[in-house]
Amino acid sequence: MSETRVCPKCDGQMERGGLRGDKMSLWGHRKESTIFGVNVVDIGSPFYMVDAYRCEKCGYLELYAVNEHRK
Repeated sequence: MSETRVCPKCDGQMERGGLRGDKMSLWGHRKESTIFGVNVVDIGSPFYMVDAYRCEKCGYLELYAVNEHRK
């Protein structure tokens, strides 16, 4: 059963959705380094699946990093 969420900005109803892009959206710790003088940004483990909620009234987005994911 889905959990009802209320928007913290306008008290509208939040609907669950996702982020388009890769097959799945993952959150990880940001790692910055320099390789041959080029700044590189990578995402390191642990990784978490991302759940997204959007307010149907004002469009506010909330993202939650849930369920650790092994890459």
